[in-house]
Amino acid sequence: LATGYDHKSVTLSHHGSDTVNFKVEADITGTGQWVTAATFAVKPGETAEHKFSDAFAAYWFRVVSDKDTVASVIFIYD
Repeated sequence: LATGYDHKSVTLSHHGSDTVNFKVEADITGTGQWVTAATFAVKPGETAEHKFSDAFAAYWFRVVSDKDTVASVIFIYD
């Protein structure tokens, strides 16, 4: 749940041996209408970080990858 926070960021990494494409989707209205908020191509051993604009608001986030992998996705709201 991401409403009520001025600052939102996400950090993504994975343990695979190939580049993994991640799509961060947001439900902006809380009604199940998902839109793509950001996309990242994360190479092995690297971390992608993204700060959403202060004006960006969403009820929920989810992340979808294009490959099977063990991944870490950390959202920070403050």
